[in-house]
Amino acid sequence: MAHENELKPTADAGPVERRVSRRATNGREPRPAMVLRLLAEAQVGVKCDVTTVEALEFRREQYGLNKRDFAALLGFSLARYSDVCSGRRRLPLDATKRAYAIGVPADALLQW
Repeated sequence: MAHENELKPTADAGPVERRVSRRATNGREPRPAMVLRLLAEAQVGVKCDVTTVEALEFRREQYGLNKRDFAALLGFSLARYSDVCSGRRRLPLDATKRAYAIGVPADALLQW
């Protein structure tokens, strides 16, 4: 049963409105996911000069780490890190939070 104050997507609703509407019908959104979603939505239309991979590699080199150690710092294996760098996989949520914590800019991490 729908609530009166629930958001309903219209035919011309953009992707943000559709996601918000979906969350309104599925219950409460976890706080970490909500924070990342709000950060990402704030970046809509903002161009970043570097890619996520370039930002990760820059930070890795700044810390003087090899790829295996940097992957472990982000919480996954070298193979998974290689998949992220080659574009076969996206950076997982937990790794995104860890990358931000070690100084990778949010605008580089939150590119779609």
